Amino acid sequence: MSCTEIPAWAGQYVGLPYAAGGRTRKGVDCWGLFNLVWTEQFPGSLPTYDGPAWNSSAAFRAVVAAANAYAAKFEAIKPGREQLGDGILLRSFGYPLHLGLVVEPGSMLHILEGGD
Repeated sequence: MSCTEIPAWAGQYVGLPYAAGGRTRKGVDCWGLFNLVWTEQFPGSLPTYDGPAWNSSAAFRAVVAAANAYAAKFEAIKPGREQLGDGILLRSFGYPLHLGLVVEPGSMLHILEGGD
């Protein structure tokens, strides 16, 4: 299902505090935010991500390997075909290091270390 405007429920996730490895409203990282929104707003369940959380002290190669393994569990979507609820895996210098959730084509929810 595609949407044409940001859904009203998206606002309840704006301002959640960042916490490396966080999976609840008390604090989330990018995977935790994606999982929280997806679980609360969409039917079904997601495969569990049990890899290391990215933060400034994380083992970079371990995070990259875990992110690539997790991403392989999902179907790739061509740019421009994303829909409400799809995940956007962002790469930095070719490495998958960040995840957002599409709330409308061209807009996503996400969280970064050091922000809410």
